[in-house]
Amino acid sequence: MRAAWGRVATRYPGYALVLPGDPGFICQAQECKAHCCHAFSVSLGEAEVHRMAAASGFPWSRFLESEGGEALALPLVKPYLLAREDGHCALLQGDMSCGQYGGRPDACRLYPHQVLLVGSDGESASSTPEAVGAALVALFEGRESDTVPLLLRHGECPGFTGAPMTVGTWSAQVAEVAQMQDSLQ
Repeated sequence: MRAAWGRVATRYPGYALVLPGDPGFICQAQECKAHCCHAFSVSLGEAEVHRMAAASGFPWSRFLESEGGEALALPLVKPYLLAREDGHCALLQGDMSCGQYGGRPDACRLYPHQVLLVGSDGESASSTPEAVGAALVALFEGRESDTVPLLLRHGECPGFTGAPMTVGTWSAQVAEVAQMQDSLQ
């Protein structure tokens, strides 16, 4: 994995490689300087809107950009936008925590991780859940594979303070992130 990361690291300057044995992620909202909640607009799909409404008990109008009581629908794959107010996500609390953490959008669930499949030529491959799963199996069985799965973390995130990741927790994280990335496409 380190060799594969060495072939692509310059293309991902804001990220670092996560390996089994590295600290796990625990959100440290009060320490966060990444400011994703300030810098980005988050698009939402229908399933996310329903999940967020169910998790919060709030109507969609509490967390979707709207105009005149109607949700703004954009011509995107995920047609809605998470509401913003005062230059930040409307769900951001005063203590920098998320007021909707349990039902947060997929993009927020994915952060601060990303999965890449890297070929022996240093090119990135399609990181579908199936391809990532096959690469993980080959990795753990010690077989040759056309690709190597890499779990990356955003370099500015201060949340990597948890217990060291076991091989099992690392591989589960890789599979979960690959699944979430696939749902975002």
